[in-house]
Amino acid sequence: MKDTLQQLVAKVNRKFEDDPKYREKLKSLTRSINLEFDGKDSYHFYLKDAHLSDVEEGKIDADINVMVSSEVFSKILSKEIDPLTAYLTKQIKIKASLMDKLLISDLLK
Repeated sequence: MKDTLQQLVAKVNRKFEDDPKYREKLKSLTRSINLEFDGKDSYHFYLKDAHLSDVEEGKIDADINVMVSSEVFSKILSKEIDPLTAYLTKQIKIKASLMDKLLISDLLK
């Protein structure tokens, strides 16, 4: 899963580089993000200056906490399910402010 997350991070960072409006929108945000898969595997990374850090293993006390099964996460990444639909049907749980929940949805697109 770490490799999959690192690929997602690289994709988002390319979007930051290629899209000045997207970069501008997020340049002032600093957030820590924790992802937990299947209630056991945890990974985290940071958003700072419109750049996502490399993925690290382990759980941290983060601004944004996402709990999801590996299966549902794979479906989100392959566009079989929309992140918002997964959230509304409680297939993905996000503990964060409303603004940060929207940020996660945007990062997963």
